[in-house]
Amino acid sequence: MKIMKPEYTEGPEALANFERFTTAILQANPKKKKKQAKKPASVRKPKKADRD
Repeated sequence: MKIMKPEYTEGPEALANFERFTTAILQANPKKKKKQAKKPASVRKPKKADRD
């Protein structure tokens, strides 16, 4: 297996790559929508006894 050495870019190309990288990393994350609060469980009514 051949080990590849990383190639370094210099000059204006490196600056452009750096600026593109930093803008992508440092962008504000879009605000996430808050989860809607669950509705409280409804109160159960007592069952009526069967009337015969």
